[in-house]
Amino acid sequence: MFPFFKRRDEGPLVVEDAVFTPEDIFVLLGESLDIGCFAAQPRNLDLGRFKVEGSSAWRERLVKRFEPRGLVDASGEPVPELARALEPLRGHGAFVGDGRIPHRTNPVDGRTAVLCLMPDLSRATAVVRSGRGFGLRPFPDDRSLWEAEFLSLYGLERRFTWAERSQHFIEGDFRIDDTSFTRALKAGEDAVNEWCEVRGIAERDQLRHVSRVGGGPFGGFYSKEFLCADYSACVFNDKFDYAVPIPKAGDYWSKGAVFVPEVGLVDYWGVAPRGPEYDWYGNKEAGDRCRYSGFDFLGPGEGLLDNLLTFYDYPESGYEYVRPSTRRRPGGGV
Repeated sequence: MFPFFKRRDEGPLVVEDAVFTPEDIFVLLGESLDIGCFAAQPRNLDLGRFKVEGSSAWRERLVKRFEPRGLVDASGEPVPELARALEPLRGHGAFVGDGRIPHRTNPVDGRTAVLCLMPDLSRATAVVRSGRGFGLRPFPDDRSLWEAEFLSLYGLERRFTWAERSQHFIEGDFRIDDTSFTRALKAGEDAVNEWCEVRGIAERDQLRHVSRVGGGPFGGFYSKEFLCADYSACVFNDKFDYAVPIPKAGDYWSKGAVFVPEVGLVDYWGVAPRGPEYDWYGNKEAGDRCRYSGFDFLGPGEGLLDNLLTFYDYPESGYEYVRPSTRRRPGGGV
């Protein structure tokens, strides 16, 4: 029996134990997609039917399952506990997911969970795949617990080892087909030295260690890919509605990363605004000129979640080999 069709006489249900269908999430969000485009997304919903018939049938099924369990009222509105858990999914904040959003050329969604955050990062809820449905995992109010919760979410708590020391590198003018970094790691220490020499990187021992032990582009290590985006300074249509949440104006940051937990290495790439002359809305060429890439070694005390939620400004000076004293955070903070 599917987990979201449990017996109705099992008593009250806490949010963390509930499993929702994509239609449930869509209705609970006010007929809207979630910010991470994960549970309530076009590939999971018959939006063509919804446009014709509305959501009444979906709402009826939601009420039938979850009103007796104390999570929604007779009209399908969420109780306060559930509404609070859903709030990060509906705002224009930030999200972190373990993989890329499905698209036309790669329609398979391999993500296991997406963490959705309020614009001010005050609260967060993870949407977790659970069989054919999705669970909600609100993060604790105590922010100091978020790193452990995040590592647990993706099964990284026993894999993550800090690097010997913190190290940061970023460069602009990145092309999405540029694989020179991973090629250098695969080719060996001489190739790593050459790659670093071109970029003025003096401290090479940690990269050489990765190349020596990994024996390939992270070939000897477990790695996990992440995709992150910050929508907090974007302008959307007046309503999210049932369209994919794509901004129409404003500043937008995105960041992809491959994390190698055994050595604390984050290989990242991203997009950052550069000013009005690089208005990328409707101008792909301008957007391509806003791409950056780099790597971070997470030294003692540094967290993965904090790193992934650090959306760097574009490195106008070319290469930057020192860790900035301030780094941009979602919501405009540093």
